[in-house]
Amino acid sequence: MAQKIILDTDIGDDIDDALALGLILGCPEVELIGVTTVFSNVVARARQARSVLKSAGDTFAAIPVCAGCGGSMASRPLHNLKGYLEDSLPNQDSSCLPEAELHPLDSCHGVDFLVEKLASGDVVPVTIGAMTNLAMALVKDWRLTKRIPRILAMAGEFRHPMAEWNILCDPEAAHIVFSSGIPIDVIPWEVGMQATFGQDHVHRLNASSRPLAKRLAAAVSAWQSAHSTVGEKTKPMPHLFDPMTIATFICPELCTWKRGTVRVELQGQETYGYTTFREDAKGLHRVAWDVQRDEALEFWFDRIEKV
Repeated sequence: MAQKIILDTDIGDDIDDALALGLILGCPEVELIGVTTVFSNVVARARQARSVLKSAGDTFAAIPVCAGCGGSMASRPLHNLKGYLEDSLPNQDSSCLPEAELHPLDSCHGVDFLVEKLASGDVVPVTIGAMTNLAMALVKDWRLTKRIPRILAMAGEFRHPMAEWNILCDPEAAHIVFSSGIPIDVIPWEVGMQATFGQDHVHRLNASSRPLAKRLAAAVSAWQSAHSTVGEKTKPMPHLFDPMTIATFICPELCTWKRGTVRVELQGQETYGYTTFREDAKGLHRVAWDVQRDEALEFWFDRIEKV
């Protein structure tokens, strides 16, 4: 039986969110029952998600997409993030389908959708953006900590001293989630850096005639244009940060793993939002450590090219 999941995403900025959503649609092992968007212009992000869903057919197009929290719980001003919190459009917005062609945005707030659906006890949340929506759901109904079987998360980094983006956008929310007592499988920043497209992969995606692949290729092109430097000969390549949350759920052997406890730093003046990991055989957190890059990329393409 397929595992029911909800994707909680900041789709539209980095390209890996769209690539993760596309991968979900190509995996019969999971059943996507809804998408919630988080951080900044959540309505525009929802349009991006609905565009990807629409490209995969009418059945997927009808999956509920709910706009969630545009702000954050962060207790400190977010360095260099002011523009993101001013309702700016995601950089892939130009690749979206017209609103008239899309299934309507669900009227339910993303947090309320999570509370309702996670209460069933058989749904796994997949967080690939700031954890604000999920943390708010846990605050609203703490009983969910006993109902959520596990969480899949792209979050944090443990080899390099840094505040990884999804954590940095809302460290307080991440702290609530990681200290909730719910088992969590974590894909850190380094795994995504290891699993990175080459130019040959971009060519392969552009050459595909499949509707989903064509939609993702348009999003990749918009993302590359937004992040290219004038005069630069090479364009940025997509990293599979977010898709690895799904890939490793289905094929955990794509990575080596370490078990232990993840903590989010909230006190340090220079280390706010940093994540630490302490190995512990009884820990509730399982962290992906190294990835078989070629196998991971081939897994992604194999599933995308079947939709």
